[in-house]
Amino acid sequence: MTTLKRIRFRPLFRAFALCGLLAALGCQPIPTGPTDDGEGVSGLSYVNEPWGFQISRPDTLWGIQVSTDNLNRDINGLAPVSVRISSPIPSELSGEFRPHFRLSPRALREITTLDSLVVNFEEQSLKPAFDQYRVIGEKQRVQLKGGEAMLWEFRYSQLERPGPYPGTRFLTAVALHNQVGFFMIGNGSRDAGYPAEAYRQIVTSLEFR
Repeated sequence: MTTLKRIRFRPLFRAFALCGLLAALGCQPIPTGPTDDGEGVSGLSYVNEPWGFQISRPDTLWGIQVSTDNLNRDINGLAPVSVRISSPIPSELSGEFRPHFRLSPRALREITTLDSLVVNFEEQSLKPAFDQYRVIGEKQRVQLKGGEAMLWEFRYSQLERPGPYPGTRFLTAVALHNQVGFFMIGNGSRDAGYPAEAYRQIVTSLEFR
């Protein structure tokens, strides 16, 4: 029987929550071209050379916001970054709810496998954060350019409420590359929309550089 090493994820959800707060206050515009640090948006894609990844939005109706915490450093010496890809502006029926997808890479202290990373992410982050967390369907392995990800959907028991993760339906994915975990989550609800297929498209657009 394999013993899984515990990997702490609390900073990950703190970063997600911080990005939600920044979005509410108004994030600064993302760069429209590469910066000196190798970051920027070109067409549908956002590239981050320091962290070594690229990810794309489905089309130009989707927005991208990038939050970089330059006041702190992850254990690999890089500034934590969170990428938010927002669905098209909601209709009057959905009110202020706007489904969005977030990606945050985090350096890992321990050498691990994708399966172990997924289990630890569920146990240490998802289950504590989402009451009566339950997986819908089966987890799926998704091939990426330069690696693979594990993708699944889940729901939980609490009613919709304001916060970094409003909604009742979620799609999440985890990828592992070069001792970095890439943690992704997209939200939605029955009434305001749940663009699961678009989220899958975003996950499969992830490339490692």
